[in-house]
Amino acid sequence: MHKMRMLGLLFGLVLMLLVAGCGDDKCASCPKTAVTPLGYTQGELSLSPGAYIDSLEIFGNGSLAPGLDSIRVGDSLVNRLEWALTIKSQFADVHWMIHFSEAGDASTYMYEHGDTATISVWGEGRTSSCRVKILDPSLAVAYVTTPTYLADTVDPGEADTVYWNRVEHADYYAVTVGWLTTSGIWIMNYDYATDTSYIITGNMMSDSVRRCDIAVTPFNGPDPGTDRTNWTGNLLDGVVFSAGVFDFTSIIIRPPIVIIGAASSQQAAERPNWSSDEIVANVYKKYNR
Repeated sequence: MHKMRMLGLLFGLVLMLLVAGCGDDKCASCPKTAVTPLGYTQGELSLSPGAYIDSLEIFGNGSLAPGLDSIRVGDSLVNRLEWALTIKSQFADVHWMIHFSEAGDASTYMYEHGDTATISVWGEGRTSSCRVKILDPSLAVAYVTTPTYLADTVDPGEADTVYWNRVEHADYYAVTVGWLTTSGIWIMNYDYATDTSYIITGNMMSDSVRRCDIAVTPFNGPDPGTDRTNWTGNLLDGVVFSAGVFDFTSIIIRPPIVIIGAASSQQAAERPNWSSDEIVANVYKKYNR
């Protein structure tokens, strides 16, 4: 009985030492607690011709948007007048909207096409930095080479391949596939490619479609399929991307029965407007859910 009591006391002493050891910041073997960033971002950084942010949104991670102290793009402090809290539709959508336009001229601009740009944010005693290879939209332009507009006609379920040029300094290409149904409704799908071609397969087609529009947009940012963020630090995560200019083509889907007047009615349904930033943002929304 005395021996069991002594073993119990020794076990308790060892446990107390282990707990005390893990309370020491120098304990290399102690488990680390992951820190959840307070906010997440979505937005675009580009050259125009200086560094330019049309809109960078900062939301709260499961709560209100984090408090911000200062923001820098490269070595330029973002004017406090260029960022403010805004509301989309309801109180839960309160977020920061950041704008930035680099001052100076070509001799003083921080970045050139293809350089890696940085955004740094401080707030609530935390900080985070984002890195993205920046694109000049006037230089990062996609051109669909094959098929040309309305040149291809395929049967329902038949595949076709779209080809485009390689854009210098672009790592990815957003591929937007829009299907026009016979009832005049557009069904949109978002994907991306790392090469300069994309196969429109037969199983992508919805029922009763008569046309397929494909837009290709060069962009940089974290890989949508594998990397969830290009931020480091403990304040923010999310995505900042840089996009070029898109090009598109159209493929006709041959109807099972020829309908008189189909060609004229095809022009009546207007495809939703596309913009490069919306196209790339929708790719990230698809893969980061």
